[in-house]
Amino acid sequence: MTRRLQVFRGVLWAIVGLAAAVTVVRFTRGLGTTTALSDTTPWGLWVGFDVMGGVALAAGGFVVAAIVHIFHRERYRRAARPAILTAMLGYAAVVVGLLYDLGLPWNIWHPVVFWNPRSPLFEVAWCVMLYLTVLILEFLPVALERTRFQRLYRGMLRLQLPLIVIGIALSTLHQSSLGTLLLIMPFRLHGLWYTSLLPEIFFVSAICLGLVMVILESAVTAWMYRRRPETDLAAGLARFAAWGLAFYLVLRIGDLARQNKLALMVEGSFESRLFWI
Repeated sequence: MTRRLQVFRGVLWAIVGLAAAVTVVRFTRGLGTTTALSDTTPWGLWVGFDVMGGVALAAGGFVVAAIVHIFHRERYRRAARPAILTAMLGYAAVVVGLLYDLGLPWNIWHPVVFWNPRSPLFEVAWCVMLYLTVLILEFLPVALERTRFQRLYRGMLRLQLPLIVIGIALSTLHQSSLGTLLLIMPFRLHGLWYTSLLPEIFFVSAICLGLVMVILESAVTAWMYRRRPETDLAAGLARFAAWGLAFYLVLRIGDLARQNKLALMVEGSFESRLFWI
């Protein structure tokens, strides 16, 4: 084990210890003590940071799976397994995080039984559950590869492509529906961000962020294990991300022009500065 890996593991164990202390406070003293939420701000930071940010960071799984298995770009195949593993761990972390974020975490099963098709959160809940299940099934052949369960391994390999297609569809629905959440609260968003195209904008940004995260994970892994960085792989994914970001920029500026909001970009307010950052 390298020195870098030992230090990294030490940092992770410290985070686990801190999380354990927060867990005790959260479930003994309630959600209000740990978050300072109120009826005015009942969601706090979790929707913007935990759910939206965390899920977007895990978007590399369905993006790389589509590149390799749908568009048959075989040179990126070696990035598929790490990307799918990261997506699976990311979505699992979101589910665990929801247990902390929900006021009544023991009711997390309610969307399974009590359906509300008009609620964006209902669609988000179902997509998270289904996509996490699909990700586990997608990654299962890796876990079975060197075991004695070879019949199950071969069966899962035959199901891999249908699972990938289903996973891409679910993740596409999920990423866009997260953008839909903010459509129901126009009074919460500045004019630079509120638009009817929020689902499409969020989806495009998630694709770009997912690709960048796969590149970052590859670089960090190479640094930690003292391996040679896969620069050719990173360069190819970076090109996809660059084209995606260019499309995102055109989409954002075009949408602001469509709404006659271009002046908000240069009004000098705090929000306009954040927009440029």
